[in-house]
Amino acid sequence: IHFYKRPDTDTSMEVVCDLMKGPVYLAGEEVTCLITFSNNSKKTLGDAGVVLAWASAQLNCFCTVSDSKVAILDKSVTRKSSNPGHGPQSQQTSFQPTAGEAGLSVLSTPTKILFCDLTLHPGERRTYSYTETVPYTASPTYRGTSVKYSYKVTIGTQRLNCQTSMLRVPIRVLSIAGCRADSGPGEREDRLGPSSPFMEEEGVGDSPADLIMQAVQDITSKRRASYFNIANSRGKVCKFCLYKRSYRLGEDIVGTFDFTAGSVQCVQYSVSLQLQEGIEQEYRVKEDQQDKLVTHSKHHEVCLGFSNSHMVLPIPLQLAPSFSTPICSVSYILHFEFVTSVSGTAKQPVPEEEGGSEWQGPSKVDIETMVWDLPITLYPTYPNHAAQASQLQHRIVGPV
Repeated sequence: IHFYKRPDTDTSMEVVCDLMKGPVYLAGEEVTCLITFSNNSKKTLGDAGVVLAWASAQLNCFCTVSDSKVAILDKSVTRKSSNPGHGPQSQQTSFQPTAGEAGLSVLSTPTKILFCDLTLHPGERRTYSYTETVPYTASPTYRGTSVKYSYKVTIGTQRLNCQTSMLRVPIRVLSIAGCRADSGPGEREDRLGPSSPFMEEEGVGDSPADLIMQAVQDITSKRRASYFNIANSRGKVCKFCLYKRSYRLGEDIVGTFDFTAGSVQCVQYSVSLQLQEGIEQEYRVKEDQQDKLVTHSKHHEVCLGFSNSHMVLPIPLQLAPSFSTPICSVSYILHFEFVTSVSGTAKQPVPEEEGGSEWQGPSKVDIETMVWDLPITLYPTYPNHAAQASQLQHRIVGPV
């Protein structure tokens, strides 16, 4: 038996997409790409070069749902293909960026033509710039249990008398729900941070991303301490203080507990940052369908005998900001669990002798558990910070 290696396809032509600002963007920000077409074949006498008939680019957002949890209206759209009726991509000679993609295209920007009738001789390359603005109302990139939103910049080109080639570049989008990039003079005076008295007009030259993050900074930097009395049917357990309830991705949630203000002894407590994914009523498969809760970070503390304690919860950068779409809504809560003593334990006095003394905890304690949920709001962070936790690449190479 003889085995023969199949000849490789022509890889002399390639397209390279460079994301100038990285792979993460805010809703309302411009996506700028440098797209380079190269003919890497070796020079030969009489080579007429490679002719590219056209090249176009488009930004798309795809929504993929779980059929067992979300009732989609268009039954012809499956999870495997959002454009199943046009046949395999190998037979395409036109620009169809949604063909073969999973889910339904919920956002498609106008197609922009990069060039028509381009001839590249061996060793030549041409670079084109593609710029598109993500809508302010765009959904964020989100990978949930029932719903998934994903963004891709699709670049299509066709060699003369050949099939269409597609290069798909995934990006991440952070939603800006609740943030206004434009503000009046009265609101500018309330902004935090230094301002220059030598500038005649504020905001001149600022990019949309700078204005959006300034609005986010104004919301998340203001500390408004909230105090909560934690109590059950037998009395007060503690007083909890949370310095603010609006956070950026990547921040730490810090809170303090004062057990001296309570009459019920607390043995231990835990605080969890939970994502709450809810499907809108008209898209639910079951009427009594419950929201999905996913825990992302947790703080646990044994506080028997403590007068005060504190908790620190990091917010992962890969989370999506709080948002809502016609299909689903994503919010965040702090889930508290307090384990209290029913009968109480004897308090050990402070030792007076030098060197202290050893205290042995009780071997058996009658306990009961109480839970409490506190809603908070998450806002986007700077795209370059979010890119540190992203596995997306800023440079994608593909054949033509």
